[in-house]
Amino acid sequence: MMRNTTFNLPDDLVQHAKAYAAEHGTTVTALIRDHLERVTGYRAARPRQDDSLVAFSEGRMTKEAAVAALGLRDYSDLLLALGERGLPMPSLPRHEVEAMADTMLRLLGRDDAR
Repeated sequence: MMRNTTFNLPDDLVQHAKAYAAEHGTTVTALIRDHLERVTGYRAARPRQDDSLVAFSEGRMTKEAAVAALGLRDYSDLLLALGERGLPMPSLPRHEVEAMADTMLRLLGRDDAR
């Protein structure tokens, strides 16, 4: 289970941490988690961040599942993580695209809807 935790940190430290995270293709949350795991010796079983972000970006994971898997606060943090990794915005799952295409064909009065 992931828990949201609030830290009181100097603004300039947060800005430096965000810049460092962006330069290194990660998030501030991941930096803090990795540091705490190193200093405490704790290792949680969790999916790799890259895998969850890529899965979400490719439409293979819902935004809710990705937020939970990555231990993020919300969808906006998920979108920021995508941007930090240089990954594209999520694709819709194939079945949703096909359903939209069928609807569009019906709306246009075409008989070739699937």
